[in-house]
Amino acid sequence: MGPVPLAIAHRGDPVAERENTLPAFTSAVREGADMVELDLRRTRDGEIVVLHDATLSRLWGDGRNVADLDLAAVRQVGDGRTRIPTFREVLDHIDLPLMVDLNAETVDGALHEVRRAAAMARALFVTGNVAALRHLRDLAPDARIGLTWVEQEPPPSTLLQELGAEYWNPMFRLVTPDHVAQVHGLGLKVSSWTVDKPRHMARLVAAGVDAIVSNQIRQLRRHLG
Repeated sequence: MGPVPLAIAHRGDPVAERENTLPAFTSAVREGADMVELDLRRTRDGEIVVLHDATLSRLWGDGRNVADLDLAAVRQVGDGRTRIPTFREVLDHIDLPLMVDLNAETVDGALHEVRRAAAMARALFVTGNVAALRHLRDLAPDARIGLTWVEQEPPPSTLLQELGAEYWNPMFRLVTPDHVAQVHGLGLKVSSWTVDKPRHMARLVAAGVDAIVSNQIRQLRRHLG
């Protein structure tokens, strides 16, 4: 049995609170997460906010696209503590390491905010957009990078090395012990998403992954001990 994998809270604790909000991240910390995963979007006026979807429809009942809104309009969505936070607010309120899921539009702004918060050491930037990761690497030789993956075969070792990746980040159904061993052989780590059932958690632990991303952070923490 190898080291216990990190427990990464997917979008905070979306079981207890609305995903990607400060209450969700606070709940994840309380439940013992080792790291919190979040998603970034860019507003029309260039601010970086924490939201997975391109539109506000699924979570907030509003069909507008966040890229068409200024931050002032985004701040009016929701009520009380349950609102769309800026990335800056999360960096300032949550001390845990962060798995930062970004896209091509958010690379520059995300990097600016992480540097402002002196949080480079605790920010792991992940995406399947290779061009975005190349851009990030050009801007920040010290950035921690994870390559998100949805293809059946693992990425070429040359790509992982070119990016200076720390993690290979595949969807959990793609993980096999052989794939994990190959990546470990490169001196890299494996994180996997999104793992909500105990039988899948057990399979990934047995495969030797280094981190597990889950919506069910309480259940994952209990499973890992």
